[in-house]
Amino acid sequence: MVQFRIYILLMLFGEAFMLLKNNYKVRFISINHSGGTDYVDLSQIRLLGRERSANGTIELKKDFSDDLYSLSAESFSDPSGNGEFKQLPMFIPRQPICKVMESYWKYMDASFKYGVNTDYPVHIRPCPVPKGLYYIKNVTFQTDNWPSIMPRGFLKGLANLYYKNEVVSTAEILIQISDLS
Repeated sequence: MVQFRIYILLMLFGEAFMLLKNNYKVRFISINHSGGTDYVDLSQIRLLGRERSANGTIELKKDFSDDLYSLSAESFSDPSGNGEFKQLPMFIPRQPICKVMESYWKYMDASFKYGVNTDYPVHIRPCPVPKGLYYIKNVTFQTDNWPSIMPRGFLKGLANLYYKNEVVSTAEILIQISDLS
């Protein structure tokens, strides 16, 4: 019974932290892709301007259904910027692709707006994820739905796309998190 109360208290404490205003800013450093372009092509994404906003096209070359495709993600931190990344406990275990989109897209909702800076239908989160060529323009991270406490420095995210049980594509996004000035 005591453990249950502690668990509830910790959950409420975590929710309270999510309500605090973020005191950091996030900017893109790089976006890289490996594994060929048979499934996803990110080669036309460019980071432009002082804000390093993402612009270009993303081509999804298949319809990504839950029965064939899954996704996993890991995060790594490098506070000093010396290239020595340490793995963080924040990750997405391998799950069907639509389940990942439904569970975790809330962190990207403020950054990607259908009809404003993308033509991918993010507002309805279609499943299967439809193939097509989609634009993004002037995308920067809006962190309103992100945790109030984030590690400062460089944060690397690796996302793996699986077809059946084989990794077919990997995307790496490097961002910099710094205090608001």
